[in-house]
Amino acid sequence: MELEQAYLNKGKDYTPRTQHLDKQGRAKFVNHLILESSPYLLQHAHNPVNWYGFSDEAFDKAKAENKPIFISIGYATCHWCHVMEEESFDDVEVAKFLNKHFISIKVDREIRPDVDATYMNVSQLINGSGGWPLNAVILPDGKAFFAGTYFPKPQLLDILSQIQTLWKNEKDSVINQANEIDNILNKAEAKTQSSIDKSIIPKAIQALLSNFDEMEGGFGEAPKFPHESMLLLLIDEQKRNPNDEQLNAITATLDIMASGGFYDTLGGGFHRYSTDNTWLIPHFEKMLYNQAQLSLVYTRAYQLTHKPLYRRIAQQTLNYVLKEMQDINGGFFSATDADSEGEEGTFFVWSISEIKRVLNKDEFKRFNQWFDLSSHTDFEGNHVIRFRDINDVNVADYKQIDALLIKLYNVRIKREPPLTDNKVLLSWNALMIPSLLEAGEVFSEEKYTDAGLALANYLESFNKNNQLYRVSINSKLETNALFEDYAYLANAYLSVFDQTHEKIWLNRTVQLVNTMNEKFWDKEQFGYNMTNNNKYLNARYKESYDGAIPSANGIAYQVLVKLNNRTAEPAFIQRAKQLLGAFSADISQDPYSYSSFILGFNNATFTEIANVQYAYQGRIRVQTQTLKNNEIAINLDLNPLWHVNSNQPLQDSLIATKVNNMDVEHWTITKASYPKGKLAKLGFSKDKISIYKDQVSIKLSLSQRSKDYVKPSLSLTLQACSDKVCLPPTTLTLKP
Repeated sequence: MELEQAYLNKGKDYTPRTQHLDKQGRAKFVNHLILESSPYLLQHAHNPVNWYGFSDEAFDKAKAENKPIFISIGYATCHWCHVMEEESFDDVEVAKFLNKHFISIKVDREIRPDVDATYMNVSQLINGSGGWPLNAVILPDGKAFFAGTYFPKPQLLDILSQIQTLWKNEKDSVINQANEIDNILNKAEAKTQSSIDKSIIPKAIQALLSNFDEMEGGFGEAPKFPHESMLLLLIDEQKRNPNDEQLNAITATLDIMASGGFYDTLGGGFHRYSTDNTWLIPHFEKMLYNQAQLSLVYTRAYQLTHKPLYRRIAQQTLNYVLKEMQDINGGFFSATDADSEGEEGTFFVWSISEIKRVLNKDEFKRFNQWFDLSSHTDFEGNHVIRFRDINDVNVADYKQIDALLIKLYNVRIKREPPLTDNKVLLSWNALMIPSLLEAGEVFSEEKYTDAGLALANYLESFNKNNQLYRVSINSKLETNALFEDYAYLANAYLSVFDQTHEKIWLNRTVQLVNTMNEKFWDKEQFGYNMTNNNKYLNARYKESYDGAIPSANGIAYQVLVKLNNRTAEPAFIQRAKQLLGAFSADISQDPYSYSSFILGFNNATFTEIANVQYAYQGRIRVQTQTLKNNEIAINLDLNPLWHVNSNQPLQDSLIATKVNNMDVEHWTITKASYPKGKLAKLGFSKDKISIYKDQVSIKLSLSQRSKDYVKPSLSLTLQACSDKVCLPPTTLTLKP
């Protein structure tokens, strides 16, 4: 009765997703997923399989009935999850077998990545690979003895039949196998403290460049993922130590990714990955985390190169997110589907005849000059919209190009759109905040800054009664936050602090880190556990390497290093060293997979390369602004109890505040305007000296000496003093 009532409560507008309907269009089957709010779980609420959520009820039932558990993990916009549902889970024959011999659990991996990671590790151990849908068979205590991905119906039934026979006749051996797998995984998670030195940085960069595809851009072979963490590390290193090989890897990858196919030329935004080496035919789903990370990559690449294409792509991507992925409360939805009208990619591809119906002859002729409509761009008889050569397009051409693209876009929006997964995930939304704020600053676009600040304030609502939640669905908070949520949110709050200099955001970051330490820190082996809920799961699992999203431990390491630069609290750098030590052996063995850690190590070993930097444990904030006509402003904000020597401190023993040009090959400082210092008599000096206090702005005029744009490289030397003592001088590297 409870399930039927929940079905009735969905109302008249609710459409059950199943082939099993009665004459009135009502679903013949209703399972326990009707009680869930996850869009993915609700997709399966009318399968004939008697699904449960990941709950005590399901595990208790398995124990009581002495049955193994079949657990299937996916997400709402997963194409192959839809295929397996249609072939198997909405099939009565498969359902009868599962319902008789198993307890069946469905999991939304985006809400419970801890569950997904636990059984993904099993699949990778058994098969050497994993993916979605992820299907496992587990004991009633949560330990797995089988795992795999997509199976066609005949293969699935054969596997289930074999497992049922083993469970019936050789249950002890099945339990032993599950225990053995669990022991292997626990041993693999064991960490020993080690260390790395700065030689790891060139090793990591070389590992990336060795895997760079010189012909088609990106890293590795198809299917090709954007690997945003790797690109961010390369951009960071190019700012520090420029060389042509690094720069080529960055620009070649960003150019081809932006050419169309993997990038949605009409609507903006990126698809999840490319199925081929050329970034042409994507897997058509769009994930929020890709938009967040890639908009940041293109924004920083624009800062590095001043290439107009990168500004265009960053802004189009953010505009897409603001226009099509934002919910009424200000958060952002998690994804849109690859499928519409029952087929993958239908919403995004075009036949030549369709394009000709939208554009007149002259327009089509111009369109065909810029875009490739040959068999090369064919996808199942239609075409993706891809530039012939995006580097042949001049900035002036985009006015005509955009007029054509808008005409196609206005027709496309009338098509049946892909499903939108309306979950608002805390961690993925937190990734958006630095992207929006940096774009607002770099492109002088207040709408991005305003959106980033509004999002940060909105995410505060995920903390209710001192409990942080991971997801909001239809404005309802669900599921306790995981370590990933804390780490990403702390990093986001630091970006707000850097933007606004409002101390409340620094305090919130510290509070998050303190709670993170209490809930997730492994006191025995160090590092942060993915979850603190060990019921049915391997609680010691730690996210260490970067995947589709950055390593949560890597981001936490970056946060701890940044907090050390912004506060006078030594506990942060101590914890950062412990955290790095827990994963140093893994990083040394495979630096290719640990870009987030390496970027943080760069910041810890040298200095942060950002528009906002800090000196003397946060006592001095330095903001570098790029103005018009190659003019630079360096703004100092000093703690009221401290000052720095002016550009002419009047005593030879004191270090003057001074900006130097570190790249005389490409730039000349034609004018440097230092403010006049204030005369002050301090406790350590008999004579008056000239100082800067409170807020100070140094203005520079630069002249470019080279034809190609190379980011300026400046150094700022400071010496901070109180009324009684002067600290040793420090030098910051500035890359405006």
